[in-house]
Amino acid sequence: MRKTLIATLAVILAAAPALAQTESPSGAPPIPLDGAAPEAPEVSENDAGRLVSHARKLREGKGCASALAAYRVIAGMGEGQEAAQHELGECLLTIDGASATETALFRQEGLFWLTRAAHAGNARAQRRLVLDMSAPANALHDPKAALQWALVYDKNPTSDLYGYKALPATLVPGLKSSLSPEEIAEAEAFAASFAPLAMQKFEGPKRARAKNDPRRPPGDRPRRPGIGAL
Repeated sequence: MRKTLIATLAVILAAAPALAQTESPSGAPPIPLDGAAPEAPEVSENDAGRLVSHARKLREGKGCASALAAYRVIAGMGEGQEAAQHELGECLLTIDGASATETALFRQEGLFWLTRAAHAGNARAQRRLVLDMSAPANALHDPKAALQWALVYDKNPTSDLYGYKALPATLVPGLKSSLSPEEIAEAEAFAASFAPLAMQKFEGPKRARAKNDPRRPPGDRPRRPGIGAL
């Protein structure tokens, strides 16, 4: 009896390490020995400068079509990324899609981003809207909108920072000549009441601190989804 008990105990002790190990879900990477789940890549507002540089390199090296995805990420970060919004808008107004439908969607999206940047006070976007909307042959032709952005651009104190010259002296008078007094009054009212309006600024998630970091709250132990406490 005693020998049987000793043999049984030996088998249990030998199997203990295997019984204590928790099996990870099929296909999932193993859990680190310290119990912390591997951190997923995160996008931070601090990455914007690097992403803008990446987008511009793609645009210069491979063309606008290759840079769209990168530009969209940055433009969506909102306030502070008006330059990227302007550049994305310009790209979308110049490239063709795989079909007429996609090209039309590009034009709509391009106008959206240029308008968002212009409303935020970006002088380059304002000027681009004026020039496109004042040209009869342009798909964006809209004399009233061109006039309102021309009046806004004319009083934008940052326009000189980009080295742009003043708009042609004949532009505003020419636009007014094609509009009714009511349309001119509406455009002038828009410009008189204009105030910059930026998109909401993106704020990335707080990065998880290392397990042994003393600044980490007690008991803050990340776990892999689907696995209970050991």
